[in-house]
Amino acid sequence: MIITGQPLVLSITGAPAQATPIRRQTPAVSTFRTADTWYENLEFDHNTVWLSNLTGNAVEQYRLDGTFLQSIPLRAPGAIRKGPGGVLYVNFGNDSPETRPQPSGVVRLTPKPEVFIGGDTLSSANGAEFDARGHLYVSDPFTGLYEFDRRGAMVRHLDIAYPNGIVTIGTTVFTNIVIDPQSAIVRITGNRQTRLELGAPDKGLDDLAVGPDGKLYVTAYTSGELIKVDPWTGAHCTLLTGLKNPTAARFLPGTRTMFLTQASGTVLKVRL
Repeated sequence: MIITGQPLVLSITGAPAQATPIRRQTPAVSTFRTADTWYENLEFDHNTVWLSNLTGNAVEQYRLDGTFLQSIPLRAPGAIRKGPGGVLYVNFGNDSPETRPQPSGVVRLTPKPEVFIGGDTLSSANGAEFDARGHLYVSDPFTGLYEFDRRGAMVRHLDIAYPNGIVTIGTTVFTNIVIDPQSAIVRITGNRQTRLELGAPDKGLDDLAVGPDGKLYVTAYTSGELIKVDPWTGAHCTLLTGLKNPTAARFLPGTRTMFLTQASGTVLKVRL
């Protein structure tokens, strides 16, 4: 049963202790951009890439060759996602609750920011993703995970501690837990949660992407890793180490190349 506007406590299970090992490949890495700022998230649109400049309070658009196109002011932007009709949705107010009463929510770029979700629903809008129905999921590390319909009305609030990045496969939702002693990803199917644990110590899982192979590619902010995870078994391997506070990854549509943002200000291109 869906309870509109109320916390929903889901049943919790663990992933199988033993899973088939996942194949590790060695990616090719190059630098797309370096700046003195915190890049938090990204999205692709019409052969361009949009970057969330968290500390610069703006979203920036670049050609894929690195040419700068435009910057749109937006306070503390978080995830950028393409929604129904190809419109870009951007979280804002992705910072500490101590900044309240400054607002946090979601805008649509049409082309200027137009508030889609506002008010006091969210305290720190961080990750986001649309599912197959066009419903938008937004994570707030301080208050939980939220589902909104196409009109922006809240469908449900999932009482999950410290959710961060979000992806969907069909109507199944995956969210990283940014503070967790076992570095967990939570898979949400209907009213059921399953923990996929990557192990101690806490890696500070940030955002994640679904690759063309159907696997999850997870950025670990604290440990500086990019981790490949089977979304159904929890089997995983580390693809990259030594990253400088990676925050998010996104695959260029139709390719095996992802762009990876970092709080250090460097955006990488990672070719699998």
